[in-house]
Amino acid sequence: MAMGNSQGKPPQGVWLLLSAQIASQMGDAAFGVLLLWSVLGMTDNKALVGVVATLNYLPILLFGMIGGLAADRFPRRGLMVASDGARAAIALCVPLLGHLHLLNPWVLAAAGFCLFTASAFFNPARDAYIPALVAKEDLVRANALIQVSVPMGWLFGPALCSVFLAWVSPENLMGGVGLLFLVSVAFLLALPRFHAEKREAAPPVKAIMEGFTAAWRDVRLRWLLIITAVDNLFIMGPAIVGTPLLVKGRYGGTGTDYALMEAALAAGVFLGLPLTAWLNRRMGQGKVLTAGIFLDGITYLPLLWIDHQWAAGLAIGLHGISIPLITVTRSSLVQRIAPPEQLGRIFALIGITVLGLTAASSGLTGLVATAVPVNVIFGVIAVGAALCAPAAWMSKAFREA
Repeated sequence: MAMGNSQGKPPQGVWLLLSAQIASQMGDAAFGVLLLWSVLGMTDNKALVGVVATLNYLPILLFGMIGGLAADRFPRRGLMVASDGARAAIALCVPLLGHLHLLNPWVLAAAGFCLFTASAFFNPARDAYIPALVAKEDLVRANALIQVSVPMGWLFGPALCSVFLAWVSPENLMGGVGLLFLVSVAFLLALPRFHAEKREAAPPVKAIMEGFTAAWRDVRLRWLLIITAVDNLFIMGPAIVGTPLLVKGRYGGTGTDYALMEAALAAGVFLGLPLTAWLNRRMGQGKVLTAGIFLDGITYLPLLWIDHQWAAGLAIGLHGISIPLITVTRSSLVQRIAPPEQLGRIFALIGITVLGLTAASSGLTGLVATAVPVNVIFGVIAVGAALCAPAAWMSKAFREA
């Protein structure tokens, strides 16, 4: 049962989850920056950088539905604790392997693969856990508050990297990332315990298929999955692989410059959070999502012709404003309309369309970047992603959701 209070203030559990997520998101963001910059320091092979990024996100595609089923069958807090504990252990192992002279791009790719395998269990458990903390009418506010952790992670994680990279190698800094995940575990252990909504006896394959069926049967969820998949196929590879290539290749920047570029993205997300809450109070969630999808694409278009890194940072900051329009609204919409006992599996499907398609997009971006200038890639994907918005508008059920 959801918890709330008469003053409309978020309960203590929301603040504990936010604190855990800030530490965890800082760890995720810092690990991602350090991993790709470390690989770029070992090789100039752009295709290999794309492969490493692909392997980081592939676990969501492979194990996402298993993680979602686990979130519907086991205590969700326990899954989050186990996931961040595993991520801490993986990050702490990287500097140890470096001291043993065992690190190379493929070992780093394996570390990223393992880290994101743990994420496949964390994310659906977190998103399915939130409705137990607040009343249904407070879901947008609670999701917006939890989403504060994303820009804070992207801002402070890369910012810490930018400070320490001048003195410490990226491989050794990954050990510090492990400590951030341990901080998250401490906050998660203080959360209230809730059991899954329903302990079903169906075999795993049948239970997973039930999640697919429930999502596909609802036309709003079906369109959400399709548009999210196409949009992320365009956007995510250039955002993850293209950004360091743009900084190093087109602007001649350093690892610190790359970290600051990611921090500019985080600053934009901060600005987008109050805008998202305001729009959700005045517009239907389908309309807010459609607007966010359009802005998510078109704000990358200036990178086609920008020649200065400071201007590119401004453009990426503006792009960040669109992100919570999608992420906060999407989570709130799913929590509002999906069957509670299948929330874990449906959020796992969302994760697959976001991070699973990120794997494909990252690999394609690295491959295409060997023949096409990265700024041209940004120009093309900006138009392609923006065109997802009018496609989404065609569905009346989604538009009026």
